[in-house]
Amino acid sequence: MKRLTTTLTAVGALLASFTVGPDRLALAQPAQGAGPAFERVREVMTNRFKDMKLPGDPDQDFAAMLIAHHEDLIYLAKTQLEYGGDRQLRQLAQKILDEQQKQISEAKEWQVRSREAGYKAQPNQPPPGSGPLDQKGAQSTQASPSPATPAPTAAPAQAAPAASQAPLVSGTVEKVDMAAGKITLDHGAIPNLNMDSMTMVFRAQDPAILKGVKAGDKVQFQADRVNGQLTLVKIQKGR
Repeated sequence: MKRLTTTLTAVGALLASFTVGPDRLALAQPAQGAGPAFERVREVMTNRFKDMKLPGDPDQDFAAMLIAHHEDLIYLAKTQLEYGGDRQLRQLAQKILDEQQKQISEAKEWQVRSREAGYKAQPNQPPPGSGPLDQKGAQSTQASPSPATPAPTAAPAQAAPAASQAPLVSGTVEKVDMAAGKITLDHGAIPNLNMDSMTMVFRAQDPAILKGVKAGDKVQFQADRVNGQLTLVKIQKGR
């Protein structure tokens, strides 16, 4: 009798699991391999900052840590897009991919510019250690009279370099934005810009040169600084 009661109880519990309602049955199940993948993300995010060697300059340290932080977020977002099932979280992950790369490119562009021989700090830059930017203080400074100073002579616009002056660099197209005239490239070192291998967004000198290239293409390109901006001068599909 006791064995029969135990059997009936087990059968009842099994039947109950199929009658809890559609919501429970609709829950997304984790994709195979998701656990180890996210453990790897956590390991990378934890060890990156612990093992990072900082240059020792506050501006360089900030740029290096900012880039590392955004790259970690991109890694996390890519893992969610690969394994996650919830539409809202996948949309959030895609938004992270779109937004973080822009800030990475800005920080990397500053790193490149700061290594150039003629690098100068921005005009009217506050002294190091002056703390957060004070908007009220800036407004009062603008309101107070200051001695008249002669208007600076406008520097002549920097002409576009000849394509032959810039070396050909190999890379892979990550993204093409024809509307904005921009392209994201995972590329090798660019000697004339003193730029290491990295993923970078370039503005095309002529957006028409982006026609015919798409994400995933192996390419060779020439890049240089035109009017102070990193510019894609020429691009062609790699042989």
